[in-house]
Amino acid sequence: MRIYAHRGNSSVYPENTMAAFQSALSVGAEGIETDVHLSKDGILVITHDEEISRVSDGKGQVKDMTLEELRKYDFGSWKGEAYKGEKIPTLKELLDLIRDTDLMLNIEIKMGFVLYPGLEEKLVEMIRSEGFLHRVIFSSFNHYSLALIKQLEPEAKTAPLYECGLFQPHEYAKTLGASFIHPSYTSMDPRLLEDLRKNGIGVNLWTVNDVQTAHYFNTLGIDGIITDYPEELVKALRRP
Repeated sequence: MRIYAHRGNSSVYPENTMAAFQSALSVGAEGIETDVHLSKDGILVITHDEEISRVSDGKGQVKDMTLEELRKYDFGSWKGEAYKGEKIPTLKELLDLIRDTDLMLNIEIKMGFVLYPGLEEKLVEMIRSEGFLHRVIFSSFNHYSLALIKQLEPEAKTAPLYECGLFQPHEYAKTLGASFIHPSYTSMDPRLLEDLRKNGIGVNLWTVNDVQTAHYFNTLGIDGIITDYPEELVKALRRP
């Protein structure tokens, strides 16, 4: 079972910053989950919310600011003075960080409250040109976005995110051409696993933050879990 660091090592470091991603590498995470938006000047940038005030000393929407404008703000101090000066990363910077590793990257496409025309095209182009197609899972709560990703790149691995029960998820995943499903762990019914496996559909769960729950899903043979506590779960599940 692969352990994905949710927005990097976000329990300790400011989420979705290079410090959080570097820490995820250091503690032994086998994957990173992150979120992608599009800046005003068409740059793929990493942050969770459409609006930056929760995680920075600025305010406003990502879509209304250029990368240069976004980088005027501090994306670290909200987590503590030790992280003062962290800047919003670009997707390219994260790809460069993990390039020489074997980490998988789960990119959540943020296409909900704000729509970013052309985001999917830019994303596929970058992942393809950077040689990461085999190492990326594209996920989203906007399943139309995932369908477009598959049209643009049939070899892309996609995964619909959902929080409540999904009827016959193996059939729905096949309809989308998805390689995985990404349900909240609370909505994962173990009785669904047989049909998912028969149809070659993997399962990555969010957000698993305690050792007991992680052990349980590990025994079920779940493909991966997304966690805010990668260090603790790596130690617990990889203990000799």
